[in-house]
Amino acid sequence: MNPGLQQFLNAIRRAPFLFFCVTAFLLLSTCNYFLWQRQQLISATHEEVRRSGEKMFSALSTQSRIVGELATVEEALKQIDQNLIVETDLAENYGYFYGLETLSRVRITQLNQLSSQPVDDGNPYKSIPFTLRVTGSYAQLMSFLRELESGPRQLRIKTFDFGRGDGKTNSLALGLTVELLGSP
Repeated sequence: MNPGLQQFLNAIRRAPFLFFCVTAFLLLSTCNYFLWQRQQLISATHEEVRRSGEKMFSALSTQSRIVGELATVEEALKQIDQNLIVETDLAENYGYFYGLETLSRVRITQLNQLSSQPVDDGNPYKSIPFTLRVTGSYAQLMSFLRELESGPRQLRIKTFDFGRGDGKTNSLALGLTVELLGSP
């Protein structure tokens, strides 16, 4: 037999209590290490759950404000949907511009609805382009622009040009290309 192993067995026979204590110490130290690792994992999980609970409590405490903001957004979307134009309804589309003509006292000399581009996937709205030319005094043209921008229809002015009107009167001319928001 190996002499090192023979010495070890002799030491165990002479001091069995010491061998038992050393073995118990090693086993308990190993168990303590694994239990410490598990306690660290449980502490980290507890901290994450606590933070999640605080966030949830914060969200619940501001729930009434969030509901109010959601109602405001839904009302705005409802208003936008009510003011969408339909591309095929030329009479109503032109009528909108002629109504602005009456309010601002300008004269529309040219009004055309152009063909719109295909709608992108996922886009709930369509841009419907118009070209128009109006004549009138500077104040009337500015009033027309103000009415156009603050009216119920959602629009974007793409291009514009400004110049003299016909040579007979002292009027100015404003040419616009606008895109109105419409339903697809």
